[in-house]
Formats: sequence, C-alpha cells, structure tokens
Amino acid sequence: MPLRPVRPSPSFGWIAAAIMVVLFGAIVVGWRQRQRDVAATAIAVVRAPTIPVARIRPLRPARPAAVAPVAANVAAAHLRTVYPLLSDVTITCRDDRCTLTATIPPVTGQADLDRRQEMLLGGLAAALAADGYRLAVPFPMDEVADNLFHIRASVTPR
Repeated sequence: MPLRPVRPSPSFGWIAAAIMVVLFGAIVVGWRQRQRDVAATAIAVVRAPTIPVARIRPLRPARPAAVAPVAANVAAAHLRTVYPLLSDVTITCRDDRCTLTATIPPVTGQADLDRRQEMLLGGLAAALAADGYRLAVPFPMDEVADNLFHIRASVTPR
C-alpha cells in the first residue's frame, strides 16, 4: 500500500491566520498607546508656565583708555615682572614696528601650567596693552626643545 502525503487540515490555516491577526493587532495597539504617551508628554511640556524675562543686551567690553606707549625696555621689564616664567624677554623696535621675543621654559607643576595658559590666552596681550602696545595674534611659537618654546610676536605701539 502506497503512502499518501499528509495534508494539514484547512482549520490549521485558519488558526495560523487568526494568530497573525492577533499579533498584528497587539503591535498596532501598543504602537498607538506609545503615541498617546508621547503626545501627553509633549502637551505637558507645552503647557509648562513661562516666566517673562527682560530682554538682555550683550555687554560691550570697556574700551581701555588710550595709553601712550612706554619705552620698549620698560615694557619688556614689565613683562618679566608680570610673567616671571618668561626668560630672555626683549622688545626691539624699528620705525613703527616692534618685535617681542621671549622663551617659555618647561613647566614644573600645575601652577606653572595654569600661569602659562593664562599668559598665552590673553594675559600677554593685556600686559602689553597696559604699556601702550598692541600684540598681533596669533603669533608664532617654536618648540626649540622638549616643552621649551620661543616666541616671536609682532607688537605695535598704539
């Protein structure tokens, strides 16, 4: 007697289709619930009370008073006093153009590193401005040895 292939009953197809419909419905219901949660959250954020704030205008930096430039050697001595970590500080002038040269030795600790950062991020320009000179930025810094820098900056009297 030959074997006949076993065919699934037609009710098996209906059961599989019903399971698929139930799963799809659960996914759609869950998705809609998440959408409602997001909408409720968004509405709660929109309904938050606001506090009126006066319009704030940006502060303008105060313009420094015009300072007559001091002698170049006096300005160099002032830089040595303000930033003792600088060595070989010289300011040489020819006509209306001046050049600042200095050496920054390697730092020995966190305090020296902080002081060097302050100097390079505007402190050097501020010290020169107090003496009547304008520092052209950016200025070249050459590393001549391990963490030993040489500065050559253009400086103009105001």
